Amino acid sequence: MNKNTLLAFFGGVIAGGFTALLLAPKSGEETRDILSDKIKSGLKTGLGKENYDDLSNKIQDLKNNIVNKFQTKEA
Repeated sequence: MNKNTLLAFFGGVIAGGFTALLLAPKSGEETRDILSDKIKSGLKTGLGKENYDDLSNKIQDLKNNIVNKFQTKEA
């Protein structure tokens, strides 16, 4: 997949998200859940399941490292 395709995909996700937020007849929590599911589904489709899983794991590891650093500074 080339860079332009990936940028177009993310641009579409962002535009769709803003449109959904503006036109959503549901509560904020329901809307966030729907958007989250659609973004995850789009990423899996665009990146492929294996690449999505790798990216998801890296993001989770990064999040855990950041949380741990803040927790150790507070202690």
